[in-house]
Amino acid sequence: MKIQWMVACLLLAGTVTGYAGKEGESTVPPAKQVLIVGLADNVKSNYFYNGMIAEETGLPEDSIAQEYNTIIADNIALESKNGRYRFIPAASAFVPEPVLNEIEVKGESQDSYADLSAVPAEEIKSILDKAGADYLLVLNQHYLQWQERPLRTLFHIVSYSLFDPDKHEILRGNNYFTSMNLENPEKLRKISRKSTSKIASAVIKTLDEK
Repeated sequence: MKIQWMVACLLLAGTVTGYAGKEGESTVPPAKQVLIVGLADNVKSNYFYNGMIAEETGLPEDSIAQEYNTIIADNIALESKNGRYRFIPAASAFVPEPVLNEIEVKGESQDSYADLSAVPAEEIKSILDKAGADYLLVLNQHYLQWQERPLRTLFHIVSYSLFDPDKHEILRGNNYFTSMNLENPEKLRKISRKSTSKIASAVIKTLDEK
């Protein structure tokens, strides 16, 4: 599955750095950096097609996935834990497409996950090095699951996969939030906040246990 990757802006204010402590004092280690990358064309649905999404949200059809990914990534990036972790949302610099176009998303809905087996490990390391990151968090899919009964509800199911520089999968999971209808980007950013916080917490908990 071809993807369009966007790597992070590296100017992160307030990054925690170590210091030379006095005898008996411990130094503060630098924060671990997690690069967030959303896949292209990863907004799927059991009911809505791109034209409907564009009409209801005011987004251009060719920008739907980019906007959804940006909202989720930006919200995750707001989370940190005592400065020990930093989430870097994808920003403006493109990674050469041939490097990463072999990535696959397998499964459907809440069961989707990223498969990096066809991507050379050295390329993943190179991307993380350029971003100054230690781990890669892939936003696999944003699934819009519509139900009519018992109540008309739209479930936004965001699936994600976390990898180390050697392409080893550390975590895969999903979280969801709901709305009554398709919402514009500003409203989507607000209603997804609690769900993205849970994604960040799951990543932090997993890294703490490594």
